[in-house]
Amino acid sequence: MKALSVKNPWAMLIAHGIKSIENRSRRTKYRGTFLIHTSQKPAFTELQSCLTYPQWNEIPEAKQAEFLSGIWPNGCIIGQVDLVDCVINHSSVWAEQMAYHVCPVTGLHILRKGQPYVWNWVLENPVLYDKPIENVKGALSFWEYRKP
Repeated sequence: MKALSVKNPWAMLIAHGIKSIENRSRRTKYRGTFLIHTSQKPAFTELQSCLTYPQWNEIPEAKQAEFLSGIWPNGCIIGQVDLVDCVINHSSVWAEQMAYHVCPVTGLHILRKGQPYVWNWVLENPVLYDKPIENVKGALSFWEYRKP
């Protein structure tokens, strides 16, 4: 089955159904279910320092203490989710936005020259596993997980 390595806390937020967008520098044509693999090293250890106020408000109060602890499983598969779309400038609070201007003649959105793309992968139907699959080495981009 396809898997994607995501750094914590983002992986946990996705598996818990809180973060519905994964921001990537590349577009993907893949649509379907993939396993959520947590990288060995987290992106951040203090969740509040990396979230905007609207993002923090997306976390249910009952889960905030758990996420604030900074104790997340790493190097394991924690769940699965469906990738349903790949867009630019999604309206979600989790989507990184790209700056653009509107062409006065055509009305098209034009990106700045040389600006790197940020693709918003739209995620649905997350499942957090009761017991993670531990000691799994990840890889860049999508990769195939095969049960040992």
